[in-house]
This record gives sequence, C-alpha cells and structure tokens, in this order.
Amino acid sequence: MKQQQNATVEALKNAAKGLRMPSETDAPFEAFAWDDSGDLTPDRLLQLAGEPKGTSVEEISLDDLFATVPSEDKAKFQRLRQAIQEQLSGVKVYKIGDEAERQVYIVGKAKDGRWAGLKTTVVET
Repeated sequence: MKQQQNATVEALKNAAKGLRMPSETDAPFEAFAWDDSGDLTPDRLLQLAGEPKGTSVEEISLDDLFATVPSEDKAKFQRLRQAIQEQLSGVKVYKIGDEAERQVYIVGKAKDGRWAGLKTTVVET
C-alpha cells in the first residue's frame, strides 16, 4: 500500500512542479498523503492537517479555487486538474483559518483508500 501512496504523491508532486497558487503569496503546492482512510469531517481534517480544533473550515470547489488562475497559466493548471482527477476520487477543497492567509487542502481518496492531495497557501484581502 505504501508504494501506491508514494506513487500518488509523486504523480501529484510532478503535476504541481513549478506551479504557484495565484494570490498575494503565490505559494507553491506541496503533495501529501495522510495515513488515514476514515471519514473526513472538518474536525478530522484539522487534526490531520495539524491545525487547532475549532479553526474555521470552508469547503469550496476546485473550479472556485482555480478561478484566479491567469489565462496564460490555464493550460498548466488544467494538467494539474487532470492529474488530481486521475490520482484521487471524491476530491474536495478546504480553506482553513479565518485570517487573510489561509491554508488550502485539495484532498481526495488515493487508490489505496487513504487521503492524499495537495496543500498550498492563499492570501485573501
């Protein structure tokens, strides 16, 4: 199973290589895999992400997240979206925190049943 998980992380890492999430920070994407396959409730998400219990969690769509991508980068982000859809099922996007700077997790089930995805940061002012 670990090998499948590593393959998922590697595929996501390769698809996100060189891409930065458009916002005031232009943060890179980091691939991750969590050793968990239970229900992903907001509290469980915070626990897995290492965030304090009670932190604000907002669920948005991948379309909403990528809406800020400039037209010249759309093709690169389309390749990233394709890799996300190939590697993960049931993809959801979560913004964590209620400050201007928020952590964003693109999370789905990897083929081995565990949660995996990409993490980035956005600044919304």
